Amino acid sequence: MIITKKNTLKLILCTSFVLKILVVFFFHGRGLSNEWSILLNNFENFNIYSYYNIEGQNIPSSYMPPLYLIFLYINKILSFDLFNFIYLAYFTQVILSTLSVLFFFRFCSYFFDEKLSNVGAAVFALFPLIAFSNAIISSASIQVFFYLLFFNYLIEIIIDKKKINNFLFVGIITCCLFLRGEFLIVLFLSLLFVILCNRKKIKFVMIVLFSTFIIISPYLIRNYINTDSVHIVNVTGYALWKGNNHLGRVEGVHDPLHPNHKETWPKEDQFNNLYDKLNNLQASKRYEKDRDQIFLDEGLKNILEDKKKYFLLYVKKIISYFFIDQNSSIINYYNFFHIIPNLTIAILAVSGIFLSFFKKKDGKLLYILMIMSSLILLISIFYILPRYKISILNFQIFFSLFSLDYIYKKFIKKK
Repeated sequence: MIITKKNTLKLILCTSFVLKILVVFFFHGRGLSNEWSILLNNFENFNIYSYYNIEGQNIPSSYMPPLYLIFLYINKILSFDLFNFIYLAYFTQVILSTLSVLFFFRFCSYFFDEKLSNVGAAVFALFPLIAFSNAIISSASIQVFFYLLFFNYLIEIIIDKKKINNFLFVGIITCCLFLRGEFLIVLFLSLLFVILCNRKKIKFVMIVLFSTFIIISPYLIRNYINTDSVHIVNVTGYALWKGNNHLGRVEGVHDPLHPNHKETWPKEDQFNNLYDKLNNLQASKRYEKDRDQIFLDEGLKNILEDKKKYFLLYVKKIISYFFIDQNSSIINYYNFFHIIPNLTIAILAVSGIFLSFFKKKDGKLLYILMIMSSLILLISIFYILPRYKISILNFQIFFSLFSLDYIYKKFIKKK
């Protein structure tokens, strides 16, 4: 096949699909992780979205956002029990991840010419962490897919394109909300930015917010009935404590502290007071809410008692998030194909951020930088796992294109 401008993107998409299929084939896990296994088992056997079973009672849960569980359940139905549904889930993730390359190309094309947009799409398609995310049971691939759809729509709204499918946009927002808890902040910041760019859009923004609220209201009502609290995700306290305890790890404490697996809880004397409080909780519809409140109180107490320590840890988490974690305990974290690409793209992104604002005075660039910075600052309050990098990788690759363009024009093109 002769490579031309017309089929370059097709070649990138095909390469992306084949690469991710190979990654899944050689590196995939064979079962669900503990959390998803518990949730799916309870949903199938007891027809309840529940993570905790206390004294034989399944407690209605909002511990994890519901969309990925729905995704797994649909794949299980479609497998018709003829084969392990996990393989179908992996394949579906590969399809969505390949489509994400197309959406990333479109995202880049708002700022760059076709050639540079293809370069961005190729980097995005072949990036090891993104490729590997398809071989694990997590919402990472689906998150990238829906986030890129959302950001593409936002860019079109900012530049005032007329053909905006409001219903589809609200659907994308709903999916994002049901995937990641922090997306609520992204949504409000994005819509606020739209209003600041064009005050005439306030009617559109209010319609989007109202429509989204109507769609997610059954889930909010369900959570209120079960916990006496209106929320999408009930894990803020646990996430805060997990990333802010005396162990001082960027990646937090790995053990989820499930009450039915106390033998695996970390043997740390400093956690004894917390364990006593957790053990004294009674089975009730407020169990999950009260449990998260205990973690929230402990996490805040840790931070307030040693502000300097946890501020430095916060800075360390920010640096680890954007670059790499220098003290990770994750197996294979320091693999060449993980460390070098992540470090390289982060360095190029830093220089690209400065180059972008020297080159273009563009409100859309300010929006992208604002969202990336907000995600980094927000998520670093809690803890940073390697796969969390995926939420900002699209932005890092995007900004790195400014650096690559500069290097090409300065040192290569002249030759």
